[in-house]
Amino acid sequence: MTITASLIRVIFLDRDNCARSQMAEAFLARLGAGRYEACSGGIAVAPIHPLTMAVMDEVGYDLAGQESKSAQRFFGRGGAFQFAIMVSTPGERGCPRLFPGALSIMRWAIDDPLDGDQERAQLLARFRRTRDRILAEATQWIHEQDQQAAAKPATTRYLVAAH
Repeated sequence: MTITASLIRVIFLDRDNCARSQMAEAFLARLGAGRYEACSGGIAVAPIHPLTMAVMDEVGYDLAGQESKSAQRFFGRGGAFQFAIMVSTPGERGCPRLFPGALSIMRWAIDDPLDGDQERAQLLARFRRTRDRILAEATQWIHEQDQQAAAKPATTRYLVAAH
């Protein structure tokens, strides 16, 4: 029998899981490795946008192994998520407002990089701003979670795995 500390489950949600939520998933998976299980999903599903792949690659994140996923894929599977984080602005059409099974729902109000001028240079600049904003949000969020954990009495949740 092996005893291991359980990971904090986090799902990032937006409209079509092709840009913002993919970036957030990748950042948390690496920055919070060993502490968080990061997932992402959308109300609809669209292929990961090529500029999402490009701007993440610029900062050393290869998204080749990630895929666009429907949020429904995660409903009722694998236990509750401790956090569901919406990575969309509050009034954005077609974006999730809640996630059944999440213990805490949060929002990082981040504009959709696909909204606006579709000229390549402008689009690329918006994707880079979005990436940088999500990285800042993820870094700050992890820092806040670490501070909250440090302020609590030392208790760890454990899962028991039988061999």
